[in-house]
Amino acid sequence: MKNVFLFICLFFSSHLFAQYDWQALPSAPTTPYRFDDIYFLNPKMGWAVKPIGGPIVLGEIWETRDGGNNWVRNFDSSQTYYRCVGFKDSLNGWIGNLCDSSISKDSIPLYSTNDGGKTLFPVNFPSPKPKGICGISVVTDSVVYAYGRYYGPPVLAMTKDGGKTWTTKDMSPYASVGLIDGWFWNQDTGFITGQDGLNSVILHTLDGGSTWQTVYHATRNDTDHVWKLFFPSRDTGYGSIENTGTSLTGSRYFVKTVDGGKTWKEYPFISGYDEEGIGFISNNVGWIGGWSGMSYITTDGGNTWNLDSNFGVMTIGQFSPAPYINRFRRFSDTLMYAGGNTVYKLNTKLTGINEIKARKMSISNYPNPFNNTTTISYILARPCTNVTLEVSDATGKKILFKNLGFKNVGQNVYDFNDNLQPGVYYYTISTSDMIVSKKMVVVK
Repeated sequence: MKNVFLFICLFFSSHLFAQYDWQALPSAPTTPYRFDDIYFLNPKMGWAVKPIGGPIVLGEIWETRDGGNNWVRNFDSSQTYYRCVGFKDSLNGWIGNLCDSSISKDSIPLYSTNDGGKTLFPVNFPSPKPKGICGISVVTDSVVYAYGRYYGPPVLAMTKDGGKTWTTKDMSPYASVGLIDGWFWNQDTGFITGQDGLNSVILHTLDGGSTWQTVYHATRNDTDHVWKLFFPSRDTGYGSIENTGTSLTGSRYFVKTVDGGKTWKEYPFISGYDEEGIGFISNNVGWIGGWSGMSYITTDGGNTWNLDSNFGVMTIGQFSPAPYINRFRRFSDTLMYAGGNTVYKLNTKLTGINEIKARKMSISNYPNPFNNTTTISYILARPCTNVTLEVSDATGKKILFKNLGFKNVGQNVYDFNDNLQPGVYYYTISTSDMIVSKKMVVVK
């Protein structure tokens, strides 16, 4: 009987996989742009904040108390760009304001509330005062961090007494342009992200924000910033890198750590994609969403990415109805929320191994290592109209970019002969809905 039970377990673990299905909550509020942030205190109780701008005339604060089945609008304003939200209990929380003077007339960067967002009170800061808040981390009932804004000034605000008093810190020595997002494990240990000069940065503290260490600093000089952080576990974390400096066809990257944030490594993402929200349900399964109105899923820790069409109708355009996923919130390996043009909830189900394999793209090159020439082979599960090849060196610098055009289903090859110098390189095959990268080594 034990052997039969073992066989059944092995069979199902080998032949069944979780399939991840995002569903828009039927009664959730919607917007032609996006909800800039969502926050769930527990699986049932959450808030969503919407900014003003473009055709949106009212910034709004929404609340649910039944897991997203029903929503109530607690507050609205024609003056305020609601940017972020965080609560310590069912009544007491904070809402950040971007304070963009070109859109908003409200110059108060942070509000507190004691009734779930129905009434707002301005938070008074000492100098240096933040001019806008992009992110909030509610660590305990007493400890809260707020940071911003992404285009400056880079000011970190902290309270250790539940919001009664606040201290602030000028972070320009570490992130001269601005601060964006954060992730804290406890009142002393955490990370914040931003931009230093033209490059994205991640900063780490072990003493409650008194001192900071730069654990990631890009070197591409390409006007980018780490927009969002997400840790599915204490050791494994990811960061989306939004790029505003290159063309729509430029290289894109995300970052990953497997040692608890001590070191971070860049990995290639979809060329030309404007990354924003990032979230992972496990160490290997996660999503990146952004301005293009499309979201991508990985099931292998970021090595490959496939288009995920579960986030609604994908219409390109800044103020067209599109997902624009900007925030993920996770509670377990089966429960997760996402905020975009509405609020989405994750549903998991089992699917067969053959179905999973059919959605992937296989690539390899032979010989590897090689001297001058190698043949790159890739197998497509369906015809693709726009296949591209990109080669980067070990630092992430792009060496080669080729549009391979239309390629049919099945095996395709490309004879690579570019007389590269000896070293380690990464080549990436991209289609409209997936991307796969592999390492190749040149020897002489």
